[in-house]
Amino acid sequence: EKVKFAIGLLPAMLGGQAYVEAQDGLSVQDWMRKQGIPDRVTTEVFIAMSKALNFINPDELSMQCILIALNRFLQEKHGSKMAFLDGSPPERLCMPIVEHIESLGGQVRLNSRIQKIELTKDGTVRNFLLNDGNIIKGDAYVFATPVDILKLLLPEDWKAIPYFKKLEKLVGVPVINVHIWFDRKLKNTYDHLLFSRSPLLSVYADMSVTCKEYYDPNRSMLELVFAPAEEWISRSDSDIIDATMKELS
Repeated sequence: EKVKFAIGLLPAMLGGQAYVEAQDGLSVQDWMRKQGIPDRVTTEVFIAMSKALNFINPDELSMQCILIALNRFLQEKHGSKMAFLDGSPPERLCMPIVEHIESLGGQVRLNSRIQKIELTKDGTVRNFLLNDGNIIKGDAYVFATPVDILKLLLPEDWKAIPYFKKLEKLVGVPVINVHIWFDRKLKNTYDHLLFSRSPLLSVYADMSVTCKEYYDPNRSMLELVFAPAEEWISRSDSDIIDATMKELS
């Protein structure tokens, strides 16, 4: 199986970027079968890799995505190295960004849902109209939103622009982040990001081992990515926790 997989990868190694880009229309599963690679390789390796890269399964993910990742792992010395924040994301990631923006005269607004992007006659942004009726004006705008919401907000005048037409191929993937605090130390965890072949879980880590702020020699705290979660996003927390624990057991 390893030999067949290596032979299957030869066209990607020899064909370079042009070959990689040409695989965009093939799913991981279809590409593997086309190259004569056994399905067990997909099951054992690429379910975990597909879900880690894009939170979806090999029968949905483009092989181009996998080939780009493999190329990076092979060519860069630390291409597969994983890094963790040393604390909670709001404090260690979000707040430094906010402080930087505010230090330059910018403003960060939370809980400010956009109703409409209003344009000037030349197609540039006049202002943002919020759901609460407030109007936001600025020299430059950045707003955080899922791609599906962005498609709905996009002004009609922008939809024909090639840059924005690329959004048509992007599809949002619902993902749930699960944190579980245990009253004891789990045995089979490591100081690294762990990949799952579970139909419900993507990647996870014992934060009491990998993260300075959560370090605890006696108790574990698992952080898990529950994906794809389209069928679970509206379920109760207890249902999601029960399903997660069942997958871990």
